[in-house]
Amino acid sequence: MAHPQIAAFAREAEGNAKAVRKIEGQATLMSRTMHSIVYDEIHDEFVVPQPFGHAILTFRGSAKGEEPPIRVIEGPRTKLSGLQFLTTDPVNNEILVPEGESILVFPREGNGDIAPIRVLEADGSDYSAYFGEYSRVAVDPVRNLMVVTGQTRGQDRSAVLMIFRRTDHGKVKPLGIVGGPKTGLESTFNLLVYPPRGEIIVTVPGPGSGEEMATERSFVGVWSIDDRGDVPPRWTIGGPYGTLRKPRGVALDPKNKTVIVSDKYLNAVLTFAFPEIF
Repeated sequence: MAHPQIAAFAREAEGNAKAVRKIEGQATLMSRTMHSIVYDEIHDEFVVPQPFGHAILTFRGSAKGEEPPIRVIEGPRTKLSGLQFLTTDPVNNEILVPEGESILVFPREGNGDIAPIRVLEADGSDYSAYFGEYSRVAVDPVRNLMVVTGQTRGQDRSAVLMIFRRTDHGKVKPLGIVGGPKTGLESTFNLLVYPPRGEIIVTVPGPGSGEEMATERSFVGVWSIDDRGDVPPRWTIGGPYGTLRKPRGVALDPKNKTVIVSDKYLNAVLTFAFPEIF
């Protein structure tokens, strides 16, 4: 069984580097499966989901060793049930969690058994896309918008990006959808928004596994939050027979103008110089 831990490495670490810090142990309440980790630079905190405990764990940014979380959101009122992904909006002090066919929004400083302050529900009655089982969400606080990954209806399902108002609540039609053959969005795993430029950065793992992943179908794509319809990404990392095989996580380092990508098949974290998007 995997050993639950969060390991921190030096920014310029390379190869088989040792972690400079680890958070691990029973007091952390972490489980062996964590598909999200989000750092809140404004408040120097990071947040992770605990799918088996149906909980959201918040730690100090400098946490190490067997250090407990400073806040835990859990309980029947939360409506959490096996959450896998989450994101934060530190500007508006919120945590957003895709849960089934809805997006649950909690106060950043919430603790204990609390109800969501908003719930965005999937309403597929009047448009062709809906929230998938493992949707992701990202927030642009500058434009007061929210991006959610979803799926098209029908047998040939493909991924889409759905743009909503940040404060949308209940069953709401999206302001716009990005999707179609030109986008290359056969599937998605993670996404984030870079508010200063209004850019959406998405990891597209592509189909299958192994060497067949070394195609243009495995990449990191960048779209504008103003894009609509079947439009190709403005920039990509990967492409035909590129480095990426199964990209999962993605993070930005604006200060050093780099994009950091984790790849499941390579079992590696890769850093790319990408000044164009900053």
